[in-house]
Amino acid sequence: MSNTKIIPNSTNAVFRKSVVSALVAACFGVAYAEEATQLGTIEVSAPADSGYVVKSVSAGTRTETPVENIPQSIVTVPRAMIEDQGSKTVSDALRNVSNVNTIDQRDANNVVFKIRGFTSGTVVDGVAMKGSFTNQESLVNAERIDVVKGPSGALFGSQGIGSYATTGGLVVITTAEPSQEIVRKLGFKVGSYGEKGTNFDINQPLDSAWAFRVAGEWSDSDSETDRVYLKRRALFPSLSWAPNADTKVVLKLRYLENATLDYSALPVNGTLNTLTYKLPRSTFIGAEGLPESTNKSQGANLQWSQKLTDTWSFSLLTAYNEIKLDQRGTWLVDSMSMMGCFDYGSATPNVNTMCGLRMWQQLKTTTLSPSLTGKFQTGEAKHTLNLGIDYEKTQDEGFMAYSNGFGSVSFANVDLTNPVYPAWSEPVSPATPDWQNRYTSKVAYLQDQIDIGNWHFLGGLRYSVIDITDVMPSWGVNNVSSNSKATPRIGAVYEITSKFSVFAGYGEGMQVPTFSNFSKPPKPEESKQTEVGIRLKDFAGITATAAWFDLTRKNVAMGDPTNPGFSVQAGKQQSKGVDLDLRWQATPSWVWIAAFTTQKAEITEDSNAALVGKQLFNVPEKSARLATRYDFRSGDLAGLGLGLGLSHNSQLPGNPTNTFFTPATTVWDAQASYTIGKARLGLNVFNLTDKKYYVPSAYFGGNQVIPAVPRTITATANFAF
Repeated sequence: MSNTKIIPNSTNAVFRKSVVSALVAACFGVAYAEEATQLGTIEVSAPADSGYVVKSVSAGTRTETPVENIPQSIVTVPRAMIEDQGSKTVSDALRNVSNVNTIDQRDANNVVFKIRGFTSGTVVDGVAMKGSFTNQESLVNAERIDVVKGPSGALFGSQGIGSYATTGGLVVITTAEPSQEIVRKLGFKVGSYGEKGTNFDINQPLDSAWAFRVAGEWSDSDSETDRVYLKRRALFPSLSWAPNADTKVVLKLRYLENATLDYSALPVNGTLNTLTYKLPRSTFIGAEGLPESTNKSQGANLQWSQKLTDTWSFSLLTAYNEIKLDQRGTWLVDSMSMMGCFDYGSATPNVNTMCGLRMWQQLKTTTLSPSLTGKFQTGEAKHTLNLGIDYEKTQDEGFMAYSNGFGSVSFANVDLTNPVYPAWSEPVSPATPDWQNRYTSKVAYLQDQIDIGNWHFLGGLRYSVIDITDVMPSWGVNNVSSNSKATPRIGAVYEITSKFSVFAGYGEGMQVPTFSNFSKPPKPEESKQTEVGIRLKDFAGITATAAWFDLTRKNVAMGDPTNPGFSVQAGKQQSKGVDLDLRWQATPSWVWIAAFTTQKAEITEDSNAALVGKQLFNVPEKSARLATRYDFRSGDLAGLGLGLGLSHNSQLPGNPTNTFFTPATTVWDAQASYTIGKARLGLNVFNLTDKKYYVPSAYFGGNQVIPAVPRTITATANFAF
């Protein structure tokens, strides 16, 4: 379950041959090779701009801008990287970006991505998506994923409502749109744990102005956990009209459905602590006959871009999105616990009763964003001026209903060493939603990017008015408030050479928390970030960003010590450290990825003094990613591609109080592909050495663990015709 209202606390030739040989060995499961196989001479030819480097982005400024001109860390995962590594989820793709946490698919209904230790927002085709369903977006039509680090990423809609906002930054997904190129793609996959699926992407020009595109996927998989399965159904039709070079209109529709059996994770005792008893990793703690949980997302996105003059252009984005979650879950509580169904069963194996809950939530959001962009020169200064309005209205309705009214599925104890689980007891749903919230955001913004010689400046101001109606009668919550704040963003880049630059930036953000229980209307939660960094641009094939950052968050919702079940805004948190993201095109055929983070992310103020100084939940002090890929472009092995990577995390706090940590881990992955004609066959291996370990679960905010995904193998076949 997500952390919602019911929670009280809420990176020549001889050396190259050796490496390629090692990759071959790794992809076939060989841990170590005494001698590298000697390969023949390889002739290499490729376009100069091949690889994983993206030269410009719009995610950080809302205007297409060279990455090296933006005074903020922005890292892109392009389509080629997603395909080469066989990424199945957004989390798989984002392991290539520093300081972004991973999300297990079994936990996907309960958590969003964290960037630099704090929760992030998700934007799909310019629209801020609501709800904690970040890792359930489909990759079938994703052209690229941009990660904007820091609260100054609050550029789209309000993204300042609820518990999940842009404190840590943004995950920006851009999907493919119709074009004048004929595309016919069809793919299949099979893999471990009964994995099977298919995907397609068809683009058809209708005439010189109109084009139609449709992409979709269907996939099913079981998991290491007994009874828990994962299903996805997705369909994305789109239509574009470009009658001339000055006008373009694109309509994108989306339907996305994910289904699973709700997984409440495992207790620390029996997993990390096995002194008394040991639970099998496959253990599923759940009632017999538990219905599946579904997450459905559908919507329409219309974008109109119009050139007005040689200086000015106009754009209009309007969208409607609807997300519906129907989550049924069960978990164990200690029989003697004073917290009842707010607690977990982990003290002893045989004194646990099972609780049951149905959480139903529907989010409907309407977005309207007109803007003007002007490009002009005053003296030596070249300006890109962007001004606009963001209007967003969200209807948030839902309920939480407990089995048998008070939570217990049955009164019989469950012995985890020899479990017999009770039958599911369906909660009685209310006739009308228990909470009927309304959020309206009205924003005006102005931003200017100024280029003067080797200097690149950015300045912007965003003024937000957020009106909140937060109602939950069963808890006596009836909060109505209007909140306003101006959030500035400034920064500068100086190009020392055409290959090397330095930058500094400062930005602020805001959100209004609503997913906790407040006895009085909450005040805006505020965040700010200072960042200083350096960049390399194609320096001996290396493109990189290294940055020192200091990110703080205040007015954080914490448990009210005098009013159990409610929250007060007495918290302050800070994340400070260094990020590095690097892409190295060593040769036209050989590319490297590196990402590294070292940081201190902690609670600095809290109503509970014992929490001050504690490491933020599920945020590592150090993390790293190193991956490489070699594609044979000529010779007898032409068409073969081989990849190898590792991901590392230091130990992870399993709860806000830091009473336990999951161990530091290093996990390997490998890929092999072979392209012949218009067909590409692939083999992707995750957790190559089959390392057995646990990671924290976000179910009800922590205190439980998930057995991390073991070795999984997926075979793919993709065809273009």
